Amino acid sequence: MFPVMSQARCLGIAAVLVVAVLGCQSQQPTDHATIASTQRRSEPRMKGREPVSVIEIKPQEAKTLLEGGGYVYLDVRTAAEFVAGHPPAALNIPVAQIDPATGQMQLNADFLDVVKANIAANTQLIVGCKMGGRSSMACDILLQAGYTDVRNMDGGFSGTSTATGEIVDEGWSTLGYPIERGDGSAGSYSSLSQAVKP
Repeated sequence: MFPVMSQARCLGIAAVLVVAVLGCQSQQPTDHATIASTQRRSEPRMKGREPVSVIEIKPQEAKTLLEGGGYVYLDVRTAAEFVAGHPPAALNIPVAQIDPATGQMQLNADFLDVVKANIAANTQLIVGCKMGGRSSMACDILLQAGYTDVRNMDGGFSGTSTATGEIVDEGWSTLGYPIERGDGSAGSYSSLSQAVKP
């Protein structure tokens, strides 16, 4: 049985998610720096009595771990971002989605349910997004829900760059690593979300 998050904790996660998502959509490099400092807290998350921390890794290490086997890449970007390109064999479960009514990003209320229906709590997970903000938030949610081996891919799929285009942090795609396009069939959000539909 997974622990239930308190209402205060849920509100805190939602507030930081809004900042992270808006920052990930921004073209301003300072926004990413702010997000990074907000997301990379030094104190460990708590699971029961034992401290559990998100492990921050770069795309280079993520690629090595994935090639070695045993790790699952969880892409928490939107379905449209996923279709445009993602690491091979990735699973897509967006932590936030665009609200059609407002055009703004909002927390995906089904995120955790879809994850639990498709990924065991002891799975070795590498979580990625565009730059690392949304994936950091997703890692926090997963740890609070009882997932025990979670790594955030800092730099994400696209990496981060300055206003002049100078790369600050390399991403999966900027390093020239293998990319699949399309919905990923069984790994697509539409397929994975079927596991929680009545």
